[in-house]
Amino acid sequence: MKKLGIENLGIKSRVILLGTVPALLFAIILAGYAISNIFGVMNQSLYDRGRIIASQLAPAAEYGVISGNKQILQKLVQKILSAGQEVTTVVVTDNDGQVLAQSGPDLPVEVIDTIKKGNVQELKRSKGIIFTSPIYRSLVEVDDFSGLSGSDEEQKKGASQLEIGQVYIELSNQSLSRLKQNLVTKIVLIGLLGLLLSVLIAWRIGRNITKPIQEIAYAVNKVGEGSFSQTIIEDSSGELKTLQKGFNSMSSSLKQAYELMQDKVNEATKMLRHQAQHDDLTGLINRREFEVRLERSLKGVRENNTQHIFCYLDLDQFKLVNDTCGHTAGDELLRQISVLLANRMRDRDTLARLGGDEFGLLLENCSLADANQITNALLKLVRDYRFIFEDKIFNIGVSIGLVVINASFESVSDVIHAADMACYSAKKAGRNQSFLFSAGDVEVAQRRSAVEAISDITDEIDDEQFMLYCQPIVLLSSLMTQPRHYEILIRKINLEGNIMLPTTFIPSAERYLLMPNIDRWVIKNTFATYRQLLDISNEKCDYVFSINLSGTSLGDKSLLGYIREQFVIYSIPPQSICFEITETAAIVNLKNTINLFTALRKLGCSFSLDDFGSGMSSFMYLKNFEVDFLKIDGSFVKDMHINKIDYAMVQSIHSVAEAMNIKTVAEFVENEAILRELKVIGVHYGQGLYLGSPLPIKKLIENFSILNS
Repeated sequence: MKKLGIENLGIKSRVILLGTVPALLFAIILAGYAISNIFGVMNQSLYDRGRIIASQLAPAAEYGVISGNKQILQKLVQKILSAGQEVTTVVVTDNDGQVLAQSGPDLPVEVIDTIKKGNVQELKRSKGIIFTSPIYRSLVEVDDFSGLSGSDEEQKKGASQLEIGQVYIELSNQSLSRLKQNLVTKIVLIGLLGLLLSVLIAWRIGRNITKPIQEIAYAVNKVGEGSFSQTIIEDSSGELKTLQKGFNSMSSSLKQAYELMQDKVNEATKMLRHQAQHDDLTGLINRREFEVRLERSLKGVRENNTQHIFCYLDLDQFKLVNDTCGHTAGDELLRQISVLLANRMRDRDTLARLGGDEFGLLLENCSLADANQITNALLKLVRDYRFIFEDKIFNIGVSIGLVVINASFESVSDVIHAADMACYSAKKAGRNQSFLFSAGDVEVAQRRSAVEAISDITDEIDDEQFMLYCQPIVLLSSLMTQPRHYEILIRKINLEGNIMLPTTFIPSAERYLLMPNIDRWVIKNTFATYRQLLDISNEKCDYVFSINLSGTSLGDKSLLGYIREQFVIYSIPPQSICFEITETAAIVNLKNTINLFTALRKLGCSFSLDDFGSGMSSFMYLKNFEVDFLKIDGSFVKDMHINKIDYAMVQSIHSVAEAMNIKTVAEFVENEAILRELKVIGVHYGQGLYLGSPLPIKKLIENFSILNS
């Protein structure tokens, strides 16, 4: 076989060969350079996309992880999954590894463990790459003015970050592999085509190839740096033009995907921020956000000597609407009142729902005179408003407590507490009016003491917090014989060990709905005391104990079951217990009171109506209650020996009670003169310091033990 050599080729072949070999070498070098750069850029681009998606998803998921709103998180990860073809799996977990949201196939547990143990941010797998990014909890503040420099903002942000979860993004590398294969194929075809062309054409092609590829490499690097608006002029032809078009299309798609994802992130962030700052029912600012703004106002007072007014609003008839028509009506009332109040606000004022039927109004840069005008307008607005629900119409009022925010307040809680006390004073003064807080007011000081007195009362009352007393109810007629009768009284022991009278803590306990707990403690311990007396006397004790029930307890439908349970536990005779309620409480809870009376009377209990005569319709309501004892209000008894009107009132009440076969009890029997007049009228029982002072229940047990020893 004859060896082929250059000398055996024709001149044309030699020219072609001489033109082809350099072109081929150049093409090989150029192809290798292009493939190396493009493959590196493509790989880097894939890694950058994964990092970008993970880093963008982490802050977007922050509010969902904090609030535990899995629905929002699920929508977010689904949108991330649909935003890019390379994304195969998106997972959001909390700090304990619990999956909160996921789209795509599950990630193997061992893979997640490898990531956690190695604290890696990227993990390459056979068919893809897993990217991870921590979710930090950052301080969310809504500032109307930005007063921090850039470096201060960064320091503040870094100081407030706390890792609360993790995001995992898996990107497939299959598309990239196919793109690489296609690219290699095209470059090989270009090289083969160059072999068929002349040296000049091959050289020109080589020159034309080098320039666009460099442009592509540069553009890809820019995209990798985050410049998604980078494009290439499509001035080539053939495969290079296809590559240029492909890059421009890819760059445009990345830009659109980034902008879309950023819009979704901003939208989700805005929605989560709104939910965190507003009340779901009324749409007003919630208590947490209101306290932030109140804190800012308090800071402004100290730094700029400005003046702001805080108003604490409490609806007067909300409980009546709730009790009459249910919580649906109550919610609708709150929505309507919120709209009513919000429409009268100035642009710079802040109206918030603080909880229940309580609202807060922050009047910034407002004088006290202007604040009074605003509150008077709100009082009239609510007073004139009529709430209609189904076939019922309600008159709604509001009590307002005002506080001038000044540097004397140490914290936001002090401001709110002061406004609450002022609001309580407004209610106590007759409701549907405003009251200005003043630190020197006697009533405010008393209110503060009363609130502090109940601050340690919880659902589970400690036996060391209270103690029982009793006061005798004495039979005034020697012609009658009745068992010894005692009214059970309560005293509170404060932190210093001093004994506090009921007048210092009962009003606040009633307002903060703590009386049902106190009443149950009294019932339980009274029954336990009577059980002791029965044990001492071998079941021969015939005392009668009167237990006071508050108005809130009368509205508690579970109270009857509790009383029955205590009768079973302590096994005491029901006829030894008399339940005592005030006339006002009975009228407010008329239906529940009648039901309770009926059920307990069947057991054998007796009943006493306290403070009779203090109401405007006492005699009219008396026929609704089947009571055994009528306690004449002490305001009539204490001066009846010197006041003819009081004497006539006591006499008339006793006459009506006798006609209804009800025994009468006179309170506040403080001297012999009062006792003598009561006997003349024929009142059956008396109670007061002249007849017997209150004594600890333990002393009664000791005396009883001596009598039965």
